[in-house]
Parts: sequence; structure tokens; C-alpha cells
Amino acid sequence: MTRELCAVCGERVGDRRCPGLDRSLCSRCCGSQRGRFVRCPPDCAYGRVAEERLRERRARELERAWAVWYRDLAQAGRERVWPHIEILAEALATILHRTVATDAEVEAALRYLDRALSPLVLVPTSPPPLGRVLAEEGFLPLVREGKVEGEKLREAVQAIAGWLADYRSPDDPLRFVRGILGLLPPRPEEPEGLIVRPRGPA
Repeated sequence: MTRELCAVCGERVGDRRCPGLDRSLCSRCCGSQRGRFVRCPPDCAYGRVAEERLRERRARELERAWAVWYRDLAQAGRERVWPHIEILAEALATILHRTVATDAEVEAALRYLDRALSPLVLVPTSPPPLGRVLAEEGFLPLVREGKVEGEKLREAVQAIAGWLADYRSPDDPLRFVRGILGLLPPRPEEPEGLIVRPRGPA
């Protein structure tokens, strides 16, 4: 019995069924074309396992990068901003576990939150979807109620947005998103909401 060749390369035997193409792919093309030539549905077992592994790798990278960043902040005498950075990270992770976004969209949301926290009256701009959730449904009500100090939060927002601009990679538009999703997995036992208790520095 002749086995079906890979639908992408046409050279190797297609040893796995692709639910996105409804054709057989070889493992090499499945890995190299996943999310590029092939649009993988969320129920694809191969895509799910690969995404979990990539999140684990990006989480380790992010943890190392943040340890260096914390040391740099401490050396500059700015470690007081770290608890608010952790609060922002937890809020972002909570949102990103429920919605899809790229690193560029996360940075745009942080820039929007920065403008929204400004004491100056700025010309209103249409918020990006993630920015609306982060600002108008998340932090702005807490600042108005006095539960979060707006000035310190804004300093943290500016810090993380600037750091993210340098950390983002053109090779992986989800480098930070994957890292934070791997580093801060969902916590179903905690009440729904954006704000959780920050941890100590790494």
C-alpha cells in the first residue's frame, strides 16, 4: 500500500494528519510550516504540544531577562517600581490567557495605559482592544478608587513598555506573550480579575 506523500514538500512520507489542511504532512514540514503556510486549529495535538514546549522555552528566557532587568533597576535605585511591574505582569498574563495578542499589541496597550494615567488632559485616542481591557476595565477604576497609586503604576507602565520595545523580536512576534503565558500560567483557584498579589523579586 502506497503511503501519502507530505502535502507541503511532496518528498517525504506524510506521517501525521494535519487537521488544518486535512492532508498528511511529514514531521519536518509540520514543524517548520506550523502557523505560517499551515493555519493550525486549536485542537491540533501536534500544535498544542509544540506551543507548550515553546512557551516553556520562552518562559525560561523571560525569567532570565527579568532577573537581569531587576538587577539593573536595583543598581539604578529604582527597585521600588518592581512590585508594580509584577502587578502589571500578572494582569497581562490574566488577559492574555483569555485573548490572543502579539508583543506589538501588548506594547501598544501599555502605551495607551500610560497616556490614560497621565495627569495632563490628552487628546483622546481610540484605545486598542487590549489597551481598553487593561486601562478602562482594569487599572483606571482601581486608581480612581485609590486601590492602586497612579503615579507609581505609570512609572511601572513606562518601564515595562520601554523594556518590551527592546525585548521584542522580529523572528517571534509572540516572544514576550509566550514567555509570560509560560511563566504565569492560569490560576483557576484565584478569583476572577486582573489584580493579584505581587511576588517578591526574582
